[in-house]
Amino acid sequence: MKNKNVDIYFFSGTGNTYLAAKKIEETFEKNGCSVNLLPIEKADPAKIDLSKTIGLGFTIACWNTYPFVRKFYENLPKAEGTEMFIFTTMGDSSLKTAATAGYILSKKGYSVIATKGFRMPNNFIAVRSDEKNRKTINMAYPKIESFALDILNGVSSAEKTNIFLRFCYMISRFVTNTWNWKINQKIMRLNLKKEKCVKCGLCAKICPVKNISYSEYPAFDGNKCQFCLRCMSYCPPQAIKKFFVLKTYRALNDITAITDKEKE
Repeated sequence: MKNKNVDIYFFSGTGNTYLAAKKIEETFEKNGCSVNLLPIEKADPAKIDLSKTIGLGFTIACWNTYPFVRKFYENLPKAEGTEMFIFTTMGDSSLKTAATAGYILSKKGYSVIATKGFRMPNNFIAVRSDEKNRKTINMAYPKIESFALDILNGVSSAEKTNIFLRFCYMISRFVTNTWNWKINQKIMRLNLKKEKCVKCGLCAKICPVKNISYSEYPAFDGNKCQFCLRCMSYCPPQAIKKFFVLKTYRALNDITAITDKEKE
């Protein structure tokens, strides 16, 4: 990595990608870098600083990512060799989405120096115990640190993509875009158990796409839910439910570590 001034743009629904971004930040700063962690939901792609090295981290969803995350990086401005590294977190497989995202951004003039996906705890399918989740995270940390050190030492590389993986990316891109269709928003809408709700308003505050309105109770009526499960996972009394999600997971006790992390 030639430039040690780094902006890492990330999205983390239940916390896994934040943990990965934080580990990269810590590794970089120990080695003399200046690093900003910037939530994608608060960022304008047109205003990124191309004079810095850019990090891009996001959660894998349906072998792709959430539509608003994809919109962010697909709308980044053209560059002239700006260094970029890309990392993802997932509970099972990513079909090398980081590599395909790197391919897309290389076509826009970015020098993609590293891509990598990291296995982290699953957040809604076969959610395991806290002890097993912590073990999974601890197993991922050395790999994430090694990824960061390779970038610093100039020995990192971008994973290879191919026609098949890019085809899978386009199919999964279409599927995740259908989540914004009104019929899917209606079918998969979150539900509130009012008898449990403590009226704290946290869900409305932390929704990355401002889908939740709040009066006396929260209302999931914005028709732009991304199904990231952030509100459900961090609801203090677990008053938010989804019909096909029996159990969820969160990586942190305090969601504001994710939503308020924005160093200048």
